[in-house]
Amino acid sequence: MSNKKILLIALIFAILSVFFAYIYISDLETKYKVMTEPVKVVVASQVIPQGTVIKQDMLLEKYVPKEYAQPRVFNGIKELFLPDGACEYISLNTIEENEQVLSSKLSKINEYGISNLIPEGKKAISITFDMDSIGILSPGSKIDIFAAIEYTDSNKQLQETVFSLVQNVLVLAVGNNYIGAARKQDDEIGNTSILTLALSTQDAQKVILFSQKGSLKYLIRPTGDTKDYDIDPLKVTSVIKDLSRVVNNPNYTKDIKLTNQKEVLEIINKYASMSK
Repeated sequence: MSNKKILLIALIFAILSVFFAYIYISDLETKYKVMTEPVKVVVASQVIPQGTVIKQDMLLEKYVPKEYAQPRVFNGIKELFLPDGACEYISLNTIEENEQVLSSKLSKINEYGISNLIPEGKKAISITFDMDSIGILSPGSKIDIFAAIEYTDSNKQLQETVFSLVQNVLVLAVGNNYIGAARKQDDEIGNTSILTLALSTQDAQKVILFSQKGSLKYLIRPTGDTKDYDIDPLKVTSVIKDLSRVVNNPNYTKDIKLTNQKEVLEIINKYASMSK
């Protein structure tokens, strides 16, 4: 093969190499431009707790590079509301401030009933509470549940105690009013002493057990309080230190009566001497 042909072939390969390199770099540049192109996404303007009806003042629109936009993110606030502006979604999980709002973290109100409101890893259970404050409790609230029971200790003494059973429990429904549903009138809501709660299977077992063995009460948590507290069980004898002495000492009441009689006699004698 002549030198001219070798040079010609080398030149052709060099041109092809430059051409393919140009195509590769151009393709990378195009992909980079596409990925860095700003796109509009919806983010939370505040922490949105689990089970919250989504409202417009909880949301913001912002632009981020396309590569940072999450799958299933909403691209405009209007997408989350009905044409008349009415609320359409509730949060299935807590959404942090500035977190992108994804359709996978929301559920349409009334779409699947209460089943779609149950958080991951939880189950729904309905429990009856005998408390007047149920009338002011709203679906979506968080509560702490306490159990009050009587039992016989190792010394065969009757003890009364109250202790923390489960903390930070999501209330899915109060009677027939559940999270995100249009609030029913009093004659439609059913038994309002029944709360439907989201609990793990283990916690549900505790609640069922102590609902049969004692009395269940609850405390309503303030918004944003998600802390678990160390709460020691409280016995009656821890509050009234001498209760066992009062109960077990038959002379205790008698001594009180004798003391009172003595004081009365002293007062009578005092006034009798003054009248002379």
